[in-house]
Amino acid sequence: MKNMNKVSAVAVLVLSLSGSAFSQTAFTAVKVPGASPNSPIAINNGGQVIVNSGTSDSYQVSTWGRIGGTESIGLTGTNSGGTGIDNAGELVGAADPSHSGILQAFVWRPTGVVEWLGSLGGELSEANGISDSGAVVGMAFTATNVQHAFLWTQAGGMQDLTPDLTSVGGATALGINSSNQVVGYYYPNGSRIPLGFLWTEAAGLQNLGVAGTLPFAVNNSGTVVGQSPNSNSLRHAFSWTASAGIKDLGTLGGSVSSALGINSRGWIVGTSLTTSKNGLLHGFLWTPAAGMRDFTTVAGLGANQQAYSAQVNDFGVIAVSTNRGGYVLVPTMNAKLASSANPAKLGQPVTFTVALTSIAGPPPDGETVQFSVSGKVVGSGTLAGGFAQFTTSTISLGSHVIAATYSGDANYLPIKYTAITEVITQ
Repeated sequence: MKNMNKVSAVAVLVLSLSGSAFSQTAFTAVKVPGASPNSPIAINNGGQVIVNSGTSDSYQVSTWGRIGGTESIGLTGTNSGGTGIDNAGELVGAADPSHSGILQAFVWRPTGVVEWLGSLGGELSEANGISDSGAVVGMAFTATNVQHAFLWTQAGGMQDLTPDLTSVGGATALGINSSNQVVGYYYPNGSRIPLGFLWTEAAGLQNLGVAGTLPFAVNNSGTVVGQSPNSNSLRHAFSWTASAGIKDLGTLGGSVSSALGINSRGWIVGTSLTTSKNGLLHGFLWTPAAGMRDFTTVAGLGANQQAYSAQVNDFGVIAVSTNRGGYVLVPTMNAKLASSANPAKLGQPVTFTVALTSIAGPPPDGETVQFSVSGKVVGSGTLAGGFAQFTTSTISLGSHVIAATYSGDANYLPIKYTAITEVITQ
């Protein structure tokens, strides 16, 4: 994803020959403060997480980030729920503005402004997702008390995506991408079995998958994920593309799985049973290279932690809600540190090179790594393609412990890595 700038041939050679310091843990689990167990959760590319605090039927909404901490969005009413957040920090969900017990879809903006989106003629509405252009999807009731899927934009207001629907089960829109492709499901008139749909402005509503298919999310490439019955009528996580159709992603060993989120890398997160017997749903990460892996394996979550909802941002950070509260699973950054000359003569320039990477790749270009000699910071280097360098000729005689410190950012945790002892001789 990021361009790798050239480093010296000597540094690259030393890095390739030095012992590996790479961690065996792909993610580090960080507890999200205040998140209620088994509540909706979402994350954006700025590392901001939706936090729903309270009981199962009375939430208050805030956002949390590792650097910025917790910020309440200050909604009125006693039953607010957040469901989606875009990269500008705009948050959507449903709340009770009049204390009447009737939920209304809303958009909250970082300026503190709350915009209530209304309905399709009925009373209740709920927002489920938001795109980076500020378009919102969800469900709302009509004047005849039928639940319909909607798309809301600032310019056009609330648009009914299922205007001909009269079935009791209704329809719900659950996901939207930057091209305003919308996914969800509906109950065809006269049917008790839902059908998945993909809606676009050009083509309108198109059925997706077989009866019983539930699409939950769509990324900017148009890949849809959700749950669909397979040939054995088992409900499995799936991905769908226009060219390849539905692909069964399998399970973690049980009979049921569901894909809940997908990022721009094609990483998919969701939940799955792990055995043929009824048990707890575990969270999973599916990648094109490694397939489906259990959060208990890649992030060290407990085997008795049931996953409820999960989302993944484009930096590979996963937000997951469990029966023990919310977590962010942060790609563990691993480091290699090397010297261009060791031992070196007194006064000889020595270049120290650090290479940082993770399951999601290196940190963003332009971030800083500090270098220290025997505990004293002596300089810094700027990351490019996961590499940062610092050159010095002022190290004194003797043996010195060399360390590199990456301070982290909104997505990645800081690390301090001590790898080598540099020897300076006469």
